[in-house]
Amino acid sequence: MKVIKRNGQEVVFDSAKIITAINAAFKDINLKPDLELSANIAFNIKSYFETNNITPSVEKIQDLVEENLMNSEYSDVARAYIRYRYKREVARTQKDAFMSAVGEKLEARNVQNQNANVDEHSFGGRIGEAASTLTKQYALDYLISPMAKANHLNNRIYIHDLDHYAVGDHNCLSIPFDDLLASGFNTRQTDVRPANSVGTAMQLVAVIFQLQSLQQFGGVSATHLDWTMVPYVRKSFHKHFRDGIVYVEKTIYDCSPDDGREIKDIPIDSDFYPKEKYPNAYQYALDMTDREIYQAVEGLYHNLNTL
Repeated sequence: MKVIKRNGQEVVFDSAKIITAINAAFKDINLKPDLELSANIAFNIKSYFETNNITPSVEKIQDLVEENLMNSEYSDVARAYIRYRYKREVARTQKDAFMSAVGEKLEARNVQNQNANVDEHSFGGRIGEAASTLTKQYALDYLISPMAKANHLNNRIYIHDLDHYAVGDHNCLSIPFDDLLASGFNTRQTDVRPANSVGTAMQLVAVIFQLQSLQQFGGVSATHLDWTMVPYVRKSFHKHFRDGIVYVEKTIYDCSPDDGREIKDIPIDSDFYPKEKYPNAYQYALDMTDREIYQAVEGLYHNLNTL
């Protein structure tokens, strides 16, 4: 005896599936399954189709299971079975809708080219768009709160780049350069120490931009690079002033702070630097710091232009 599945395929009738579904309905309402009842229902349904030489559909079998349960003493079980059937139908509908959306992307039936960098009609574009459909659904089903999911699906809010949510990827990221330059960072290949000059800091800015642009979807930015560079300008100035004392002023002067302050926190025009006593060293430090800044920024531009 055959059964016609929902996709039109014919398979061998399996009474055990009917028995399992009925027993699950019993358990759903915390009742011990009536094994004799479920076996009798399965037998009666199979006998009915065999006697009438009918190849039933899955839906017809489920209709008869409902009818037999309603005619038994277990009307509550019948309602539980109906709920179970409904949930399975909803799950199938969602799966069918999802696979239809994936198929649409794989077959390029609705090319929108939403990203100017991606040709959705190309092989890679189609694979990427299909993967995007999968990761969006994953985020909605397993990561986003039910309220946010409902609001997104009902167009009350729009979760931008939802397909990148699952891996923690973001679009248009402001990089925390202040922390990275002050504390150092890890590139998975090596550890990078904190910057101690404006030249080094600018080189690391370029490195961070390059590394992040390879990982990030969309743009990355520095929101206040001029402010970020202030501690490293001060560090560079201190180094040049110390050299100026030795090589320009030809003298010895200990320019290390003795009050617990760090060089990065001391402005270059503060009383810490005795410019009246050592004017040549001070001017040398200004000139060399100015030169280092220009070279550092020029190097940053050249590095970023290679991206």
